[in-house]
Amino acid sequence: MENVSFEVKKGEILALMGESGCGKSTILQVLQKFYEYESGEIFINKQFVWYEINTKDWRELISIVPQEITIFSGTILDNICLGDTQKEAENIVLFCQKYGFSTYFEAFPQGYLTLVGEEHIHLSGGQKQLLALARALYKKPQLLLLDEATSAMDSKMEAFVLELLTKLKPTMVILMITHKYQIVEKLDHVFHL
Repeated sequence: MENVSFEVKKGEILALMGESGCGKSTILQVLQKFYEYESGEIFINKQFVWYEINTKDWRELISIVPQEITIFSGTILDNICLGDTQKEAENIVLFCQKYGFSTYFEAFPQGYLTLVGEEHIHLSGGQKQLLALARALYKKPQLLLLDEATSAMDSKMEAFVLELLTKLKPTMVILMITHKYQIVEKLDHVFHL
């Protein structure tokens, strides 16, 4: 991949599109500091050189919904907070109600206490993606990375996610990878690699 240049601003949703293997997911891996870039520069707020930012500090500012989503054995609550569920339970439920996830999670057999993961209730691909998005947003990221984050969702769930992202974009930078042309009409910028 050569001569890639783009700017992502708070208040905008930017999408990367392109053929499989062209480097879209690699860009997200670089932005998570899993890989070093070979040349060029990445600046944060036009003043901070990205590689000088402490990796741990950087990763606390970002969240990702990856292509391969891990669902842990536990409840819906456990899978959203990935921490002290008892301490966070009320905040998680309030978060889900505020952002509309409650419509989906309260429909499970035991609501937020439904056991998921290995040997428990099986989630569809779209449900996994929605749970991963709730997990990512609960962290209150400044940069949200979405790698095919709606690929398995039905049209109703996807519309909910796009509406939610549009509401949240003034509070964070959103960079998504998608192959769905019907989504890009609703986004601010699209770059084809």
